[in-house]
Amino acid sequence: MQIRLFHLQNSHSQRIIWFLEELGLNYELIIKYHSDVDENKNSPHQLSKFPTIEIIEQGEISILAETSAILDYLSHLHPQLGQNNLLSQHLQNFYYWKNYCEATFIPDLVLKQIFHQIAQRTPFPIRFIPKLLKYGFDQGYLNQSLQQQMNMIDKHLEDHLWFAGDQFTIADILMWFPLLACSQNYSQFKHIQRYLIQIENRPAFKNALIKGQWSASTFNTYWTIAW
Repeated sequence: MQIRLFHLQNSHSQRIIWFLEELGLNYELIIKYHSDVDENKNSPHQLSKFPTIEIIEQGEISILAETSAILDYLSHLHPQLGQNNLLSQHLQNFYYWKNYCEATFIPDLVLKQIFHQIAQRTPFPIRFIPKLLKYGFDQGYLNQSLQQQMNMIDKHLEDHLWFAGDQFTIADILMWFPLLACSQNYSQFKHIQRYLIQIENRPAFKNALIKGQWSASTFNTYWTIAW
């Protein structure tokens, strides 16, 4: 089986590179940049999604997009970081955090960026209108919601080495991206900070950052201005 990964630099598709590096799988990496996206995304998915993988097996090519779907499928084939090796008492944690990440955490972060981008693209004379809407939505919902979520996560990590328990799983790979986006604005959560440092020390994570051409400064700026 051959794997070809279509990766958008500094996006959540970085998590797929990390997963592949953790398992030591061979793959071909095709990197696209945000400056090129509007012109030609070059993703084989019909909605031009990133990440997308092509799986080539016995001359046939299948295409799969969506981070969670890719991780679930590849974990089915290579179960080392999935639920198979978890003790029964850790399974609930695994399923909860894996699904919470994409269903609750990331959508709130996306809303931060949507309101910011709307304001940035509005003509200057009336830009104050979407800025006021963003401020109202931030103060009325988003900031409080994200604060509560970070508090919940920090309390969980106080008693757990990884999200599922003592074992590193794809739940950790999924949760890393939104946690990093939030952590610079919520630096008071010491258990989250410990957790992120723990991740940064993983050799596969370091290799993935190099291969994915990750830019910490670009990422930090992108998320800081959304607040």
